[in-house]
Amino acid sequence: RMRIGIDARPLSKQRTGIGNYVQGLVELLPRVAPQHEYFLYSNRDLECPQDQRTLHKIDRPFNWCPGAFWLLGRGARLARRDALDIYWGTNAILPAGMPSGVLKVVTVYDMVWLRCPETSTRYNLFVQTMCARRAIADADCVIVISRSTQDELIQSLGVPREKTKLVYPGVDDRYQAQDQAKAAEYISRKHGVPERYLATVGIVHPRKNQQFLVKVLGILKKNGQLDCPLLVVGPMGWKNSPLFREIQEAGLTESDIRFLGYIPDEDMPLFYAGAQVFLFPTLYEGFGLPPIEAMACGAPVIASDSPCMPEVLGDAAILESLNSPERFATSIVRVLSDDQVRGALRTKGILRAQRFRYETSVKQLLEVFENIRPMNVGRNSIGKLAELSM
Repeated sequence: RMRIGIDARPLSKQRTGIGNYVQGLVELLPRVAPQHEYFLYSNRDLECPQDQRTLHKIDRPFNWCPGAFWLLGRGARLARRDALDIYWGTNAILPAGMPSGVLKVVTVYDMVWLRCPETSTRYNLFVQTMCARRAIADADCVIVISRSTQDELIQSLGVPREKTKLVYPGVDDRYQAQDQAKAAEYISRKHGVPERYLATVGIVHPRKNQQFLVKVLGILKKNGQLDCPLLVVGPMGWKNSPLFREIQEAGLTESDIRFLGYIPDEDMPLFYAGAQVFLFPTLYEGFGLPPIEAMACGAPVIASDSPCMPEVLGDAAILESLNSPERFATSIVRVLSDDQVRGALRTKGILRAQRFRYETSVKQLLEVFENIRPMNVGRNSIGKLAELSM
């Protein structure tokens, strides 16, 4: 029987990929292992189902304080108060001054702050540079969500392989294959969009590479092959001005590309299922959950061949280089016009998505919690981490 503290800040309203990953695990933990006690820490209200064995320990509201700094300052006191055995840093941050008897686990989703720092906000880059390096070095175990990220940790930061554990994300059970026409009709009626549409999901910012899709749509429109709009689901991020300038320069209108922002969680499976094609031209991912969710719902997927798309999607998607928007456009036309190709992608995608289940993920996470041992070798990496941060 263990007392496990969890950084629950990702479980706020309007979750993105990390929040969905953490939620999927947190919801199942008390069901799979009810013998343990779970303490969720956040300085903001949480949006997740409560379980009688999951204790929501929400500190006094500190909405004025950035979450990372709140956690750094308050986390150790909360750990002492609740006599934790294990602390799980779900966002690669460990509170300062953690009690010596608490075993520390952190999850690293990607290495964007090393690989693509130009695609991060200054605040996020500062927090990652300041906190993630130290957390990785001090943790007793580092959870990664792909082999690609695991290899980057080992090669770039010198983290011992035995200190890392791979726990793939899962696909929520609500993402299942369904009738494409009925799903499209529902999305059309509720959100005021055409029944025939292309789809993409992700925060609107540089790393998700919506600007590349603007080039692709421009090519399709110029060739008279754009007969349905691209619907973009996700919050507005940052550095959007160039994107909207390029939309105007490409001659695209709201009939060609439309930004829907957030849509309710219950609509997401239908949004995926109703799409003619799901597009994911990301520059870099630690895993990339949206294309797997789209596959689970039966949508054919075309994605970039960026890390770690080949690992996650395998041969169940069409993977194209970002060097050629023309090839990306050609693949879209091929999927739209060839029933055999579309059917093959649908079948392969549904099977591929079944590999990623939260039931498996939570068992692997519990295995970490129940078998973790202090790793003194973690501090051997601090010198290299400090050197890389200079």
